Amino acid sequence: MDWKTNRRKVIAGLAGLAGAMAMSPAAHADTQPTRAIAFDGFPIFDPRGVVARARTLLGPVGDQLAIQWSAKLFGYSWLVTAAGRYQDFRTLADAALRYVAATMGVQLDAATRIALVDAYDNLDLWPDVVPALEKLRGAGVRLAFLSNLGENTLNTNMARNKITQFFEPPLSTDRVARFKPAPEAYAMAISAFGMPRETIGFAAFGGWDAAGASWFGYRTAWINRMNLPIEPLDVRPEIVSSGMEGVLALAGLSGSR
Repeated sequence: MDWKTNRRKVIAGLAGLAGAMAMSPAAHADTQPTRAIAFDGFPIFDPRGVVARARTLLGPVGDQLAIQWSAKLFGYSWLVTAAGRYQDFRTLADAALRYVAATMGVQLDAATRIALVDAYDNLDLWPDVVPALEKLRGAGVRLAFLSNLGENTLNTNMARNKITQFFEPPLSTDRVARFKPAPEAYAMAISAFGMPRETIGFAAFGGWDAAGASWFGYRTAWINRMNLPIEPLDVRPEIVSSGMEGVLALAGLSGSR
């Protein structure tokens, strides 16, 4: 991947986001209503806080380090899952950070590494999150995180942003020792909600996660906050949007007040 191009897309996301591009609900009129939605962490929590922390601690080099760190971290998560192994998110995050710092020639002491990894525990909400959560819960839709982030990280971010009341206990991949897009990870929502997959929606932040959830069989909304191109694979999410309006559409709440 061209990381300079990716960085430009991240910066473009700061300036404004594209409008929603939802598929027509009529195309899915025969489906059962969505009664529960599982969320990746980042449609709710803004991951740009990690870049901001890196910039604060390291100066201008922090932006590029954060971008490469994210790529290496997700590469490691896919590597250990494909190999049938597992390490929790924080452990892999530190390993990826050490590797990227070494390749870039950036000296990081232990305290700085801890501070950078801790940035994942101190994320802010995207501005459209709370009104959407209120509509979803007001309509009786059950909500839970289904994330590669650790349970403590998810609980900490929910508490600091005062949104715990909207969600059921988080479903971290630590429970099954398999990172997304492993099917075992997505299957956690079926067990937790006690519902058939046809009634469960999934809200993804990454295009790869939208593909994985769609392959698994969930009705999926890709919350494409960075306005990235769709993955050219043999599956597409049911809904693509720039914000939480896509989740509301998934739940049949488009245009609700």
